[in-house]
This record gives sequence, C-alpha cells and structure tokens, in this order.
Amino acid sequence: MFATIVCAIGRGSRQRMLQLVETARAQLAPNGSLHLIHAVEGLSLSAAPDDWAVDVMAAAESRLSEALRSTNTPALIRVRAGNPSQVIIAIAKEIAADLVVIASHRDDVLDRVFGSVVDHVVQRAPCSVLVLRTTR
Repeated sequence: MFATIVCAIGRGSRQRMLQLVETARAQLAPNGSLHLIHAVEGLSLSAAPDDWAVDVMAAAESRLSEALRSTNTPALIRVRAGNPSQVIIAIAKEIAADLVVIASHRDDVLDRVFGSVVDHVVQRAPCSVLVLRTTR
C-alpha cells in the first residue's frame, strides 16, 4: 500500500481512465492521498493563458471530476499545460509521491524514435511506477 499516489490520465477512453483510477485506488493505503493528473500539450505556458487554453484545461478537469464522482473516489485533480512526462515527474516530486500509476499504449513510429511518455516516466520518476498495460 502506498500513502501518496499520482495517477496519470491521458487522452484515452473513459473505460481506460476508470481502470487507471481503480488500479490506483487499490494500491492506496487507508487515509492515503490520490492525485489525478492530466497534462495538456500544445498550450502556451505564459502567465496569462488565452480563453481557449482556459477552456481546454477546464474541460479536462471536468472530465476527471466526473470520473471520480462515478467511482466515488476522493482525489485531488491537477491539470497542467506541458510535456506529459515532465508534468508527471514534476508533480510526483512536488508531492513526494510513493507511486505513479500510468497506462501504456500501442507503440507508434514516434515512440520508437523519441521514446514514449511511459518510458520517460519509468526512467525518471522519483518513486515506483505501476504501468497498466494495453490489451492487444
């Protein structure tokens, strides 16, 4: 059991998101804290985001909130703009996470050239990483 868990939610299906939340919850110690995070790529990291960026971030937060309500899972939600692997690692360090829960996906050619988010997180996370594999 882990006291502080980061559960990284990507752009996958609702079913996949619920699997991640359930997997993270199963690893959580009593009175532990669960942090659902989502990184939004392609947004300006400026101090004053435009209306579109604010709407995108709010929509992501709303999607995560609804998933938590449907599973009756208490968690903190963090939506940030930036590179997903960097956001995941930064938040894991900020909150001194004991575990990161993340989902893999099918490799594509860009993953083979640049590496996947999961690869980067596994290599650089300050804690253990549980990878929920895709079914093929």
